[in-house]
Amino acid sequence: MKLFGNKHSGGGHSGGKRASKTTRHGFNDDTADLDISAVRAAYDAASADKNTDRIVRKNKKKRWKKALLAVAVICAVVIGVFAWYRSWATLPDIGSSGLHDPTAEVTPSAQPEVTPSADASPTPSAEPTPDVDIAGQREGVYTFLAIGTDQVSGSTDTIMVATFDIVNHTIDVVSIPRDTLVNVSWGTKKVNTIYSATGLDGLLDGISDLLGYKINCYAIVDLEAFVQLIDCIGGVDYDVPVDMYYNAPDQNLSIAIPAGPTHLDGEEALKVVRFRSGYASADIGRIETQQDFLKTVAEQLLQIGNITKINEFAKIFEEYVDTNLSLGNIVRFGEEFLKVKPEDIRFHMLPANYNGSIRGGSYCFIYIDEWLDMINTYFNPFDQDITRENLDILEWNGSYAVSTTGQTYGIESFTDWSIYQ
Repeated sequence: MKLFGNKHSGGGHSGGKRASKTTRHGFNDDTADLDISAVRAAYDAASADKNTDRIVRKNKKKRWKKALLAVAVICAVVIGVFAWYRSWATLPDIGSSGLHDPTAEVTPSAQPEVTPSADASPTPSAEPTPDVDIAGQREGVYTFLAIGTDQVSGSTDTIMVATFDIVNHTIDVVSIPRDTLVNVSWGTKKVNTIYSATGLDGLLDGISDLLGYKINCYAIVDLEAFVQLIDCIGGVDYDVPVDMYYNAPDQNLSIAIPAGPTHLDGEEALKVVRFRSGYASADIGRIETQQDFLKTVAEQLLQIGNITKINEFAKIFEEYVDTNLSLGNIVRFGEEFLKVKPEDIRFHMLPANYNGSIRGGSYCFIYIDEWLDMINTYFNPFDQDITRENLDILEWNGSYAVSTTGQTYGIESFTDWSIYQ
């Protein structure tokens, strides 16, 4: 007899744990009383958040791609502009000119004696002097000739020769006095007559005779270029060395500048460098003032505030200077110039007798050995020394002139200025 139920009574509810039963909807008996719609809403919300996160991540990737693309385009433009600029702002191709060979020159026939005038001279036909390629030009060394012309006579009022070493960033400048004795066929054998007599080619050839090498770059400077340049840098503070008073209506020139520190604009600065009548040493005093003033200008050009004006300077040169340099060449040299320290800009005086005279005409006689030493120390662009064999310079012995090439001129071949004194 079974007193307590059937054989399954041991599995009764009292004291036992009820097993959960899973429904067909996936919810067990413990959660059967939850709101199904709420759970589904939560599930849908979670799914939506996942989709939103995925969209946000996708949009971020797109934005990064766009940003990277924009940066790449900007970089490409900058690189392209820089490459174009570098291809435009270049140093000139100087080729291979070699040392000067004055013996190869065909000497023009002697010209008839002329009546002396301001410095005017007859115009002989001159053949350019060939140059012999027997030496290599040093890398990064460029040579320059800068001339300013006299507004009245057309002769060269100022002649400066320079060597610019862009490797060591040094600049050396020497002025060639107007009265320097040169080997020419006409009577007034002064360097400042060559340009009006033979033009630019003749002058370049004549300067090669004095230097022993051919100049790479030249610039014929209009006076307006000087005025514009000084005004572009805001004028120049300068200590004027002497009282400068001069009046020449025929030259449209009136100068009234007292000695002492002053601020000069372009027009006043031009008057300072043109003035020469008040110096005890005449033209040599003017050269010294010109060099001192140009050094002051160079120091001001090298100031930080003027670095951004390279293009303005270049445009002034392009408009007012006749040169064999392109605008890109000028800009590139301007960049290199800004790397030069003021103390590395050196001005030199031609070693010479500045008080020479032939038949009443004033001449400057070059001391050739000292000149060669200066050339080879500061100006020679080649890896081989300049010698007398590369020069064509006259030496005066009191009765006649003898060239370093052996050519001789008697006193009668010089203009007789004494009859006009």
